[in-house]
Amino acid sequence: MLLKDIKSIIFDCDGVLVDSEAISCYALNIVFKNQFGIEIGNDYSEVLGTSVKFALKYYLDQNKISKYDIIDLAMKKEEAFFNLASEKLVSFENCENFIKLLLDKSIKISVASSGSHEKIEFSLNKTNLLQYFDYRYSSSDVKKGKPAPDLFLYAAEKLDVHPSNCLVIEDSINGVIAGVNAGMQVIAFPGSFSKDQLVKAGGHYVSNGYAEIIELVARFF
Repeated sequence: MLLKDIKSIIFDCDGVLVDSEAISCYALNIVFKNQFGIEIGNDYSEVLGTSVKFALKYYLDQNKISKYDIIDLAMKKEEAFFNLASEKLVSFENCENFIKLLLDKSIKISVASSGSHEKIEFSLNKTNLLQYFDYRYSSSDVKKGKPAPDLFLYAAEKLDVHPSNCLVIEDSINGVIAGVNAGMQVIAFPGSFSKDQLVKAGGHYVSNGYAEIIELVARFF
C-alpha cells in the first residue's frame, strides 16, 4: 500500500460512513414481498454497491418478472429505507473523528455513492455527518454506476484532483473495482465481503475500522 500524495479522500456512503447495508437490503426485500409476493432471500452480494435501479432489475430478472414500473419500484424502495433507517441508522465508530482529522489536515473529502442524492443527504443528516460533506455525488450523476469508474472519476473532476491523488474508501466488491479502475488507491472495509474477496477485487489495503485508518493517516499523511 502506497498512500502517497493523497490530496482527496472519496467515501462511499452505505457500509462506509453509515451502517446501512442491512437496512437497504431489507427494504429491497419489503418491496418484492409487497409488490410481487416473493422473498428474494438474503444473498445480496451481486447488488451491493450498485444503484437501486440496478438492484431492482437484477432481482426482477432473477424472478422472471417482466411487467413493472422501475421508477415506482425505486421510489417504494427508498420510502421503505427511509422508514426503517429513521429509527435504526447509525454511523460507524470513530468515523466522525477520522473526518475531523482529515479536515484538520486540509484534505478534501467527498461522498460518491450509488444511492440517490436524497438517500445520501438523509443518511448523512440522520447520523450528523452532513455538516462535513459539501461535495456529494450520486450514481445518478453519471451514465454508468459502480463497478464502472465513472462516479469516482466524476468526483475527482469536480474536486479538481487527479485520480492518482485520490484515496477511495469502500466496502463492496463493485465499489473496490470502480476505485481501482479509476486509477485511485483503495482502502476496503470487510463487512458483507471477506478480506480475501476485497483483496482479490483489487483493494490495496483492507482495514478493520476507522481506528486503524486514523493510525495510518498519522503515519503517512
